[in-house]
Formats: sequence, C-alpha cells, structure tokens
Amino acid sequence: MKKKIAFLQMKKIATLCCCLLVLLSSISCDNEPVDFDISTLSFNPRILGQWQLVEFNSEVSYIPGDQDQSSVTETRVFNIATDLYVIFDDDNLKIRGDYTYNVRVKVDGIEQTSNFYTNSDVDEIYDYTVDNNQLSIEEPFFDITTQEPNTIHLLGGQSHSYEISENGETLFIIQDEVLTSSDISLPNGTTIVKRTTSVWTKDFTIFSCALRDATREAEIAYNASNQDIQLCLDYRRALEDQILQCGDPDGSLNDIINQLGNCGLLSADVLRVTAGLQNIDFANKTISYSNEVISVYGASLFGNHSISFEVPEYVTGIDTFINFVIKVDGVDYFPSYPGVNNFRFNTLISSNFSFNAVFEGTVASAQGDELTLSVGIVDVNY
Repeated sequence: MKKKIAFLQMKKIATLCCCLLVLLSSISCDNEPVDFDISTLSFNPRILGQWQLVEFNSEVSYIPGDQDQSSVTETRVFNIATDLYVIFDDDNLKIRGDYTYNVRVKVDGIEQTSNFYTNSDVDEIYDYTVDNNQLSIEEPFFDITTQEPNTIHLLGGQSHSYEISENGETLFIIQDEVLTSSDISLPNGTTIVKRTTSVWTKDFTIFSCALRDATREAEIAYNASNQDIQLCLDYRRALEDQILQCGDPDGSLNDIINQLGNCGLLSADVLRVTAGLQNIDFANKTISYSNEVISVYGASLFGNHSISFEVPEYVTGIDTFINFVIKVDGVDYFPSYPGVNNFRFNTLISSNFSFNAVFEGTVASAQGDELTLSVGIVDVNY
C-alpha cells in the first residue's frame, strides 16, 4: 500500500502555518490546541489513529566552548518528498512508508555539503508512552543514518512535546533540547542544540471506522479461545467487514486474515454449505478452467441441490465470485445483497491448480424468498 500525499487545501495550509507559529514562536492564533486530562490513561485517545507526514525539519548545532578550538557546525535535515505514516495504537506505534531528505552542513556559517538520502519500505513498530503533552519513543521517527556531523544526536530513544489542533486534524511533534558536558562527553563549555519539528495530518477515513470496535471485540473473543472455529470465523468476518467499509491502507488487516487462514475448516476435495438447516455436500463436482477463469459446478447425491459460480485465477480476497447461483430444493437463489453483513465470498487460494474459498450470508430467490448460507467451503483442484 502506497498513498501519495495530496496537496492540502489553502484553508488547511493557513491553519497549519498559524498553529505551527504558536508552537515555534508563541504568536497567538484563533485555533489553538485544546488541553485535555489524560491522567487516568496510559495513552491519549486523540493521538490514536493513522497520521500522514506533511513535513519534518531537524537542526543540530555544535557550539564550542572557550577551551574548544573546533568550528561552529550546523547540520540541518529536512524532507524533500514523503509517503510516510505513523499509526498510534493502544500499545505501540507503527511507522510505514518512504521519505527522502536533504542534509546540509554549515561550518562557521559557510555551507560545505548538501546531500540527499532516501529511506524506502520503512516498516517499524516501537513502544511509546504519553505523559501530559510529552511523547516518548524508544527509537526516532526518522532514521537519519548519514555521515554528516552531529546527526548521531538524532538517533536513539527520544522525548518530544506534542500538540493536537482543536479540530483534531493536525499533530505537531517538537523536540527542543540543549546538551552539555553534563549530559554527554563534551569539552567543558561546549553545547549541542537540537531542534526537531514534524507536522502530521490525520486520516479519519480509517480510524473513525465504527467497525473497528467490532473487530476488536471479535479479536478479544478469539484470543481468549483461539481453538474455537466459530470465534475464528467471527473474527475473520469482522476483519473482512472492516476492510469493505474502511479500507486496509497498509495491508495489516489482510495479513491477519491470511494468518487465520481457513480456521481449520477446509479439507481436500470439498464443496459444501449449510443452507438454512440443511447440511449440503455437493459430491458430484465439475471443475473447469478457461481464459484465466475457474468454473465450479456441484450437485448433491440426494435432494434437488446444486451450486455454480466462477472466480478469476490468481485473484484472492472478498467478493471475488462471478455468476453465483445455488439451488436448494429446486429453487435457485442468488447473492442479491453483496456487502457488509450480507452475502460474502472470500477466495483464499486460486493459483497453482488449487482453489480454496469460503462463503456465507444471505441469498434470495427471484420471488424474493431469502435463505441463509453458513460455513460454505470450497477446496478443489482445477
């Protein structure tokens, strides 16, 4: 998943710049961040969610003392292009994406070097803590692994102050620190001044999702008894519903679905479903393949039951079926209501001559009669 940063609307830019001035130079603005009491929580609920990086800027200055004959060295690091996100969860933060940055070095006020670096496919998870407006993390947000002077001070565990705008859309993270010989090994009188700022905007599309709470409840139930097949199915379905309604920008939800797999249901050469109260095994199966499409037909040995549908080869995921029809007691039913909490067809494998899928939900006849399907299982070769 790679999103490209969109240009902010002019109104948002004006608000962002105004708030940034509040933080950096104490100039008054109308939309000042709101204070809130988080003394009883281990995290600030307003910081939870996914934030997209707008900009970051770090400056490290080495200022020699009277006994130090070194030059004044100023190192500035700032982003050139970014596609970076930080995701704050209850327990940890995730940093994912890419960013390119420029490192410029001045010695005694004269620029000496200007180099560019790119960190690609960043995917890190760190612990973090919040205490009032202080944010502490075990590793830095930005991995400035360069050879320029003083950048070593931008690495390692860090403590920042942070503010969230009143409308909850913008997160400002600031570090302003002066290091002396009492803090690190420096000649007497020498100081290192470190200032870092970063600005992030919140992605409300993902973390305002109402189904996130349902997914969490299903996850808790499954973790309490992960051998229970039904709880596994419930958890996987909650994940699928969340993906449908809210998306899965970093692919983490789909990764969990893949880990859950078939919830222990599937076995070789199976095509069956529970339709209402009937357990139907489509023992007579015909599986064909043409033009990168897998076609499945099954009929039961007893009763007037059959099933047919198609799926594309090499395509997995939710609602990947084509032309799904199931006949139960001589009546054809169709998935009239695809989507959240209705008919669902999830292809798990459709490659290398192996086709695995699960399906469930509501189907309806041409006359409008509804039928509930559950524990639909496909595990065949083609």
